[in-house]
Amino acid sequence: MDNSETFTISKIVHEIRNPLTLINSSLQLIQQLHPEVKDFQFWTQTLEDVSYLGVLLDDLASYNDDRRFFRCEVDIRQLALSLEESLQPYLLETHKHFSLHVPNQLPSVFGNTIKLKQAFLNILKNACEATGDEGRITMSVRKYLSDIIILITDDGCGMNNECLETLFTPFVTHKTNGSGLGLALTKKIIDAHHGQIDVTSVLGKGTTFTITLPHMNILV
Repeated sequence: MDNSETFTISKIVHEIRNPLTLINSSLQLIQQLHPEVKDFQFWTQTLEDVSYLGVLLDDLASYNDDRRFFRCEVDIRQLALSLEESLQPYLLETHKHFSLHVPNQLPSVFGNTIKLKQAFLNILKNACEATGDEGRITMSVRKYLSDIIILITDDGCGMNNECLETLFTPFVTHKTNGSGLGLALTKKIIDAHHGQIDVTSVLGKGTTFTITLPHMNILV
C-alpha cells in the first residue's frame, strides 16, 4: 500500500466517522427521550448496525496504520498470561474452555506488546467463534532453536480450502458479521515482527494457527 492509498483510506475513515458519531448520538438521544422506541421492530438491529460500522472503521484504521511502532523487549510468558486473563469474562459468559500451556522460562522477543496482544486476541476470538457450546481452545508456547512457537488450536467447525486460501485477504470474510480485516491485520502485525503465521484446518474437527517469532537471546 503506497502513501497515496494510505492517505486516501485515512481520509475516508475520518469523513465517515464524523457523521457516524452524530448518527449514534442522535439515536441514543431519541431512545433517552422516547424509551418506547425500543419496542420498534428494527430498533435494536439499527443500533447494532451502527455499532458494527464503528468496529469496521476501527479495523480499517488499524489495518491502514503503517507507522513504525515502538519496540522493546516483550516477555512472551507474561503476554500469554495476560491473554488468558483478558479472555476470562468471555469464556465465563459463553461456557468455552481455554487451556494455556507455557513454560516458566522463555526468551523474550523484540516487538510491541500491544500489537502482539491484538494479533493473538484476533486469533483467539476467531477460535472461540468457531467452536460450539462447551468448545475447547488451547494455546501453547515453546522455544524451538532461535524461535518462539505459539500454537492456537480449537475443536470447532474447521475451514474448507476456499476459506483457507483467502483467510488473510483484506475485506474477504466468510462470517456473517465479519469485516475481513481482523486476520489480515494479524498477519500484518506478525510480518512486522519478522514472524510467520500458518494455518491448518479440517472441516468438522477444528483449526490450528501456528505463529513463529524470532526470540532475543539475552544471554549472548
